[in-house]
Amino acid sequence: MKNKPTIAIVAHDAGGLGGMEIHLNEMIMRLKEDYHVTVVASSLQVTDSEGVTFIKIPVIKRPVPIRLILFAIFASIRLLFVKRDILHTTGAIVFNRADFSTVHFCHSGYLKATGGSRVSSGGSFFRKLNSGLASFIARTMERIVYRPGRTKRLLAVSNRVREEVLADFPYMPEQVGYLPNGVDIHKFKSIDDETKKKLRKQYGIPEEGHFLLFMGGDWPRKGLDLVIEAFNQAAERFPDLYLLVVGKGEREMYQKMVSPSFRERVLFTGKQSEPHHWFGMSDIFVFPSSYETFSLVVHEAAAAGMIVISTKVGGVEDLIANQVNGFILNRDRGEIAAALIDILSDVERYRVFGERARARVEQLTWENMHRILIRHYEENDQRLGQKALS
Repeated sequence: MKNKPTIAIVAHDAGGLGGMEIHLNEMIMRLKEDYHVTVVASSLQVTDSEGVTFIKIPVIKRPVPIRLILFAIFASIRLLFVKRDILHTTGAIVFNRADFSTVHFCHSGYLKATGGSRVSSGGSFFRKLNSGLASFIARTMERIVYRPGRTKRLLAVSNRVREEVLADFPYMPEQVGYLPNGVDIHKFKSIDDETKKKLRKQYGIPEEGHFLLFMGGDWPRKGLDLVIEAFNQAAERFPDLYLLVVGKGEREMYQKMVSPSFRERVLFTGKQSEPHHWFGMSDIFVFPSSYETFSLVVHEAAAAGMIVISTKVGGVEDLIANQVNGFILNRDRGEIAAALIDILSDVERYRVFGERARARVEQLTWENMHRILIRHYEENDQRLGQKALS
């Protein structure tokens, strides 16, 4: 293929375990088949880097505010010398004029949604100061970068993010597109009971019983305390109920929230490199987050055919219809506990919710998201489509 157009992608980290990093990995792996792909980032951890030009921006990881500033300066200068047909950034992270920016998280929208203050994690003064400075820098960058004269088009990962962008920045609706995350429906899928038992045995957990799953970091925002309190209520009625907590957080603080009678039935696993195994071996996914832009873990749980209990946050509201293919509840421990008790009283009745959620999420494959991205590129410049096919 001759005369491939060049796409320059800018991100703090391209590839890895986070939702944003997974999105970049999946897009880069597909884009490199038809385009020259140049990645400007601090790290590149994609599945296969062959054919990808990597320009490393060496900056410190901590403290985050300094990292944000240094990356914005160094990457912006380096981009002055990068030839490209399209510049596509991941968020408001550089000062250069760009064709596209994928908005995974709208910092100004988050601040409004949480009542003008960030959810406290109960950390030290310096930790709160660090978080506050990082938020201020991110919002300042949004005000500078998210203008049509600076970034031509924004691509929001959910309808919620799109609404936040249109409310806070001077774009017309046609200038803000939609590019949700995809799901690997071949990797995340429902499994039969025998395979489920084998997986549980592999990880050293009881083969029998019903398992709740909570997955993610930032436990205060995602509501692990509510999950534990609801579990305490339901566990008293259902002695075969267990809770799996997958992700990184302040384990000791949350372990103390578990009723002493049930602590042996709650497992904190830390981060896991094979998350699809944990979805596969579990039955109910509980996710009472206060704010999300696009909850990839909820989509992965749906792909695995799990019964989903979630709050109405970004991405989830586009996927789950209450009492049709899952449960959409308020961020209330009593509501969560009542839903758990209802489900556990007749699990077979609610398995159809998981099947319906799986059917819905099958439309959100990474292949389909790649096609949507290509359409955005070609709408931006018809020559790109012609060059890619020449």
